Amino acid sequence: MWQSSPPGSIYDYIRVASFSLGPDGRIERWSERAAEMLGISARYAVGKDPVSAFVPHELHEQARRTVSQILDGREWTGLVPYRTREADEETGEPGRQRLAEIYVMPSETADGERAAVCLVVDVRALRGIETDIAASQAVFGQSPMGFVLFDTDLRIRRVNERFATVFGGPPAKYRGGGPHDFLPRSEADRLRAALRRVLETGEPVAEMQLVGTVPPAATAPSPPPGPTPSNP
Repeated sequence: MWQSSPPGSIYDYIRVASFSLGPDGRIERWSERAAEMLGISARYAVGKDPVSAFVPHELHEQARRTVSQILDGREWTGLVPYRTREADEETGEPGRQRLAEIYVMPSETADGERAAVCLVVDVRALRGIETDIAASQAVFGQSPMGFVLFDTDLRIRRVNERFATVFGGPPAKYRGGGPHDFLPRSEADRLRAALRRVLETGEPVAEMQLVGTVPPAATAPSPPPGPTPSNP
């Protein structure tokens, strides 16, 4: 089913661009996202040899070998340094060297000649997302506080061990459920309303108190140690 993705897609955060190489190894297509991300316009890029145009001189020989292998039908993924023509967004320095991760897929022209499609990811954005994921894993796995993650349909995607300990059962028990699966109706309705407000406005809701009960097993104290009674 074709439909527009809602706000919050991974593509809102990670910078991905594309371009293609023709049978001669020169740039044949250059996406608008490539122009935006790399700071290089299609007017300058299309028809150019990507090695001589963008790769630092000291890496030309290695880069040409790689392009030759790609046009022989080899998939390739790697980190590629490149130099922008326009000023760097953060520093304002012209022609700053940056780093991109490129995934190259062999393709064919209508005449059966070898070509390639290239996807480019900004390494800084990619590494930032990887760091955020690692931090999220640490929060969910080690925090002494209960965490619950809802999706845009207000269904639970994940809870941590502390949450499951308080409300009872393993974490997997709550996946796909909603507020009404662990809170009384009135409190669940309040939480759902707050979640909808966050989705609609983008503003956080803080210091919201919810009142409910937990299973007896989660609150009952453990019996004191003592001798095990024997049967008469």
